[in-house]
Parts: sequence; C-alpha cells; structure tokens
Amino acid sequence: MIFNKYIVATLCLLLFLPLKINAQDATITAMPLSEQQTPQNSQSVGSDSIPSVADGSSLDKIPDIRTQFERQRSLYTKPVRRPESLLRFVQKKELTLSDEMMDLINRSFDTSQYFPGYITFKDTVIVNPLFLPLVAKGGLLPAKLEFYNLDSLMPRTAYDNLYQGETIFADRQVLHKIRHSAYADVRRNHPNLFKYTERDLPALFQPGELKIELVETNPIEVKPDLINANELDANVIKFIPERQYWQSAFESAIQFSQSYVSPNWHKGGSGNLNLFMKNHLKYNYNKDKVQLTNEIESKVNFFNAPKDTLRDHKIGDDVLRLHSNLGYRAFNKWYYTLDGEFRTQLFKSFKENTNNLQSAFLAPLQLNLGLGMKYDLNKTFSDKNKNIKLSINMAPISYTFKYSTRDDIDFGRHGFEKKPETDKYNRSLSKFGSTIKTDMTINFNRSVSWQSRILYSTSYDRVEAEFENTLVMAISRFFSTRLYLYVRYDDGATKKEDFDSYFQLNELISFGFNYKW
Repeated sequence: MIFNKYIVATLCLLLFLPLKINAQDATITAMPLSEQQTPQNSQSVGSDSIPSVADGSSLDKIPDIRTQFERQRSLYTKPVRRPESLLRFVQKKELTLSDEMMDLINRSFDTSQYFPGYITFKDTVIVNPLFLPLVAKGGLLPAKLEFYNLDSLMPRTAYDNLYQGETIFADRQVLHKIRHSAYADVRRNHPNLFKYTERDLPALFQPGELKIELVETNPIEVKPDLINANELDANVIKFIPERQYWQSAFESAIQFSQSYVSPNWHKGGSGNLNLFMKNHLKYNYNKDKVQLTNEIESKVNFFNAPKDTLRDHKIGDDVLRLHSNLGYRAFNKWYYTLDGEFRTQLFKSFKENTNNLQSAFLAPLQLNLGLGMKYDLNKTFSDKNKNIKLSINMAPISYTFKYSTRDDIDFGRHGFEKKPETDKYNRSLSKFGSTIKTDMTINFNRSVSWQSRILYSTSYDRVEAEFENTLVMAISRFFSTRLYLYVRYDDGATKKEDFDSYFQLNELISFGFNYKW
C-alpha cells in the first residue's frame, strides 16, 4: 500500500507541473511557474518562438528573415534513395527473350539478303515482325489439329519415299516457324505484355488489309479507338522505288541420257550416252519507247560413237550465238527494229572413221543483220505461274555474211559456193534477202514450260530455216527432264548419198540439272 501511495503522488506532481522539452537532446525537464509564458506575453510556434510585439521594448528581439532561413537550413536533411526492393513496384516490365532465341533471330533475319544487290530502296526500313507491338491473335490450338493421321490408313507402296523434294519456299517456312516460336514464348511466359487483340483494332489494321508505308518524321498518334482515316491518309507519304530499266535472266542445264544394249540382244544395236549442256543469258533494257534485247547462248551435245574407230565421241549440236535487237515503239506492241545475230561453234567435229574436219571454232562464222519491225507480246493469266511471251521480228531487208577462218572444212555442208574457174569453194559468202525470227515461251505452270524458236531466211534463190523446240518438265528446283527437237532445212547444202534430203533432224530426251533465275 505504501508503494502505491508513492506512485499516485508522483503522477499528480507530473500532471500539475508544466514540461519543458529540449529539441536538441530530446530530454524532458520540469519548468518552474516563474518561467512560464502566458498567451498575453508571447506566441509559441513550435520550437521557433516569436516574442509578442505588444510591448514596444520587445521589438528588438524579433529575428530577421535571414536568421529564420539559416534556422530552416540547419533542419534540412538530404533525401534518402529508395531501396531497390521498393523500386520493383514502379519499374515497367520489359520483354526479354532467352539468349538462344535472340541469337537464332539475329542469324536468321538478315535484312541485307532480302533483296539483290542491284536493287535499291531509298529510305526504306525492313521491319522485323517480331519487334512490332504485340497483339494477341489467339490461335492457342494448332492450325491443323489432328488426333490421328489419315495417311496411315492409305496403302503403302515401295515408291512412296522414292523422292522427297524440297519446296522453293523452304527458307521462308523456317523463318515463319522461328517467328511463331518467339510469339508463342511471349504468350506463354509474358501474357501481361499484350495490350490489344485483333478485335480491338479497326478495320484498317485487320490482317490482310494492313499496308506498311513510310510516314513523315512526326507522324500522327494513332489510337485504336479514335482513328481518323482521312487524317491518316493526309500524313502518309507513298514511296515509289526507282524503276529498274535493265533486267537479266539466266538458264543453265546439264542433261544426261543413256541406254545400254547387251551384246546378245535379239535385235542387235549398241548402247549410247548423251551429254547435253546449255547456257542462256539475257540482259534487256526497256524504257519509254526504247527496247534493247541482248542474248548469249551456248549449246553443245556430246554422244559416244561406238562405230568410230578413231574417236570415242561425236558432237551432235554445237552453237555459240550472240543476238541483239534494238527497237523503237511505233504503236501498241509494234517496234521498228534493227536486228543482229552472230553464230559459230566451239569444238571441232570430224566425219566418222576419218580425219576430215567438218567444222571448228570460227569455221565457219555467220553474221546476219536485218531492218524491219517486231511484234512483242507478254500475256499473263490469273495463275501467276502461267504466261506467254512471244516475239516476232520481220526484216524484209537483211544481209547475211558467212566466212571460214580455215580452208580444210567441209564447205559444201555449210552452203558455200564454188568458184566456177577453179571448182573450189569460196571461204566467204554474202547475200541479201529477208529474214523472219520468232521466239516463244509458254509457261503452263511452275513445272512445265515450252520454248520454241523459228528462223526463216531467204535470198530468193536459197532458203534456210530452223525450227527448235524444247519441252521442260521440272521435277524440283534443280532437276528436270527435257524433250529436245531441232529441225533444219537448207537447200543450199550438199546432199549425202545415204540421206537424199535437205531436211536435218536432231532429237534428244534427257534428264539432269537445270537452274534458272
């Protein structure tokens, strides 16, 4: 009880005595009543006490503004940096992919390989779809959902796996799979990064209708729900790339055909092996009314000669041809043209079982010049792989010159004329006449095409004509089968004892490598 009395007395003393708090050392002391200030004598504002101005003698004790600023400055403390643990609540999440995925994207999407080196697109940026704003497209289920393979119910044969070709779009399919994998990775691990879906976008940005065009430096801000088509069109600058007036095309083929006949075959005969090589390069120019066509073509056909005791091979067709045609448009598809063609052969050719030379390089050579008109047609169909290209050049005035750098070839085979006084052939031949040339290419689809060429030349006392046809059936991008037929007529050539006709024929069926661009 005594202890409780002391506690009560102490609490009463503390309640009735005013407290004085020292702000510097945070101690609490009792203030005597004599030192207490009444509201009439002063005004207390926190720790900064301002004396009352009721008494004129206290005016000198009012602190000036500088003193007040210095006192406030002494109480200032430097802000403390927030800890990293709190910053994670305000930081914006960024899209991150794995190092393996980024390396695969960087190696696969090389924008410098999108276009050939001779094509320039100024101020054009190739945008990678992976780095465009994310839009949820759905498609959680695969596009082709199958619970079982219907092909497994079909009967199997030994020829099913004979050929498994690769499409020409294999590289693009790989890039599409990479994009889809990256998109699926974000959808699976970072779904919060998707802001819109396809349904939120206006019709202008719906799939199949989006057109990427260059805009000004400060384009308008497009909001999906407040888009103004007229305002957007006004700020779009349509980019038209520079036109390429020079166009090139190239085709190369190495074809093989082989047959074998055993020695005891009931009908006799012998086997043979054919090798056919062709290279054809075009480099054309077309601007306004001017058109220039340039062609370089080489063809050679080797085949084995079992009946030749001196050589094991022969040459069936050997041509090196350079052709140029300069045209100026007259009307529609008709052009005034100046046509020139140079041709010769590359290899030596001998008569069977002899050393008699039939032809060689520049022996002979032929130059043809013609002045006339040309009809040029290039028709396409709804199927982009189906088209027809036709060119007919008619030269009512033409000049043909033949010459041989050697004097030991068979001149009669090539239509040279004899000298009446010596009964020997001239090494040169000149004649004027008319010439008609026709070139046609029909692409039935991506795999089958027909190439045809017709040449008719006459000096009004002699006719020379050629009809060349090639049917190409592509098996894949690099392999094809060719049916080749070459018919030639020359009534100025010397007839043979074993073949009394001016017609000459060369046909070939082959299979092998074929490449073109």
